[in-house]
Amino acid sequence: MDRITARLRRYRIGAALLMLGVLSCGMAATAQNSRARSGYSSVRLFGVDYVEAGDVAQRFGLTTSWITPRKKIRLKSERTTIELAADSVEMWVNGLKLFLGEPVVSRNGELFLGLRDAEQLLRPILSPGSSGAVPALRTIVIDPGHGGDDPGNQNSRLKLTEKTYTLDVAKRLERLLKAQGFRVVLTRTNDRRLELDDRTEIARKARADLFISIHFNAFSESRVSGTETFVLTPRLQRSSPQAERDTSMVSTQYPGNKYDHWNALLGYQMHRQLVQQLKLEDRGLKRFRYRVLCTVDCPAVLVEAAFLSNDAEGRKVATAAYRQQIAEAIAAGVKANAATLASLRR
Repeated sequence: MDRITARLRRYRIGAALLMLGVLSCGMAATAQNSRARSGYSSVRLFGVDYVEAGDVAQRFGLTTSWITPRKKIRLKSERTTIELAADSVEMWVNGLKLFLGEPVVSRNGELFLGLRDAEQLLRPILSPGSSGAVPALRTIVIDPGHGGDDPGNQNSRLKLTEKTYTLDVAKRLERLLKAQGFRVVLTRTNDRRLELDDRTEIARKARADLFISIHFNAFSESRVSGTETFVLTPRLQRSSPQAERDTSMVSTQYPGNKYDHWNALLGYQMHRQLVQQLKLEDRGLKRFRYRVLCTVDCPAVLVEAAFLSNDAEGRKVATAAYRQQIAEAIAAGVKANAATLASLRR
């Protein structure tokens, strides 16, 4: 969180200097232009377009109530509960942790959410049918991470190797998805090395409608635990703060960015099933520009199912029963996504 606080302070200092020279008519023009583009009336804060949380609530038929005045707010309807806190990039949607691209800002007694977060993260989840043509979902490519002379993460204490378990989970998932009626292709079916671009080329040749990359996590401190899910960072947004290598607003439009709307929906549904079924700590739905997510030409998700470096989780992953549970959770995420897409086509 220190990195988030520092970022916010830099924004505030820069914005304070900038605001000294900004005319009120300029601010009005910014709000008017923003409304024309997105339907929101936005304000420019710390170099980023923001929208008031109350406006977001109104757009999606939610009521607002303060949990802590000026600090934490709840947006709620019969089926949806969202919680936002000032100076935080963590947003909770129906009890699930999602990471924003920009910190929530407190201004004049109200909380503000980044416009791009409202449009590219919340809107796909709350209004999935708002993005035109609904993609097909027939062919699924499963990508077992690592392989060959690339072992991935390891736990030397327990003799655990990531490449072994990603392949095992992938094969279990393949059987489950075929039973659901999907055409399934694996990027590798044995212990061999594949370059990242080779993986997405397999997906292209298979004309994949969905790409799932399976991984297991590790950290230098063995106490760290939990499950997390990644989708591609949208253009002109920052990746999740834990991803230190990728914190800039990248302007490049990658092939995977064509599916930002559907990536957000897929990531949310996949992460919900993983958290609910694996009973591990919720480390959040995050965004990052992983190469396979950038270059694949279909909606895609990268799953970090558990931490091999955590002995308790590693021992679970070492059992066939728990790997089957992981595969079932991912399959449930696919099923939920397929059901949503089918309902939008009616």
